[in-house]
Amino acid sequence: MAAVGRSRISDILAIVGRIKSNGLWDRVGGFVVSVGINDAEWREGDDLQSRTIYFRSMLDALIRACLDRPVAILTITEPDKTGTQVDRFSRDLIERQNAEIRAVGQRAIVFDMDAKFRASMAEAGLPVSAGFSDGVHISDSGYRCWRPLLVECIHAVRAKSRQTADA
Repeated sequence: MAAVGRSRISDILAIVGRIKSNGLWDRVGGFVVSVGINDAEWREGDDLQSRTIYFRSMLDALIRACLDRPVAILTITEPDKTGTQVDRFSRDLIERQNAEIRAVGQRAIVFDMDAKFRASMAEAGLPVSAGFSDGVHISDSGYRCWRPLLVECIHAVRAKSRQTADA
């Protein structure tokens, strides 16, 4: 587990590098990367095309860095419509980034966390807005729906790791 608040996708790539350089690679069965919305802050600029290209290059580098280990990349859980933090992020860029995540499906396990989270909230009888504390960060009730989905993704990576080891 390597969750780091305020990190960006390039930070995750650096974490993979540190795992390798610290001699821990043989202990890694796979990776689950939950991409958040930090890469979509407006303060980073409004050239969404360039930012999308950069994001895709980081996804590609991350997948290459994981070598023969299975990697699952979770789509970004898109923010709610309202909330104190919503205006800090570009919804259009998040949609583009999610499209880029979905496009790597042949080289990585793509786990559509956004769609699954929204469906899980509905199944629990909760409005999506209840899943967020400020429109962006997942609330306690949101985590009750989000966590089992993450466990499901971890199981998918473990199963893929076993398939690779058996092959």
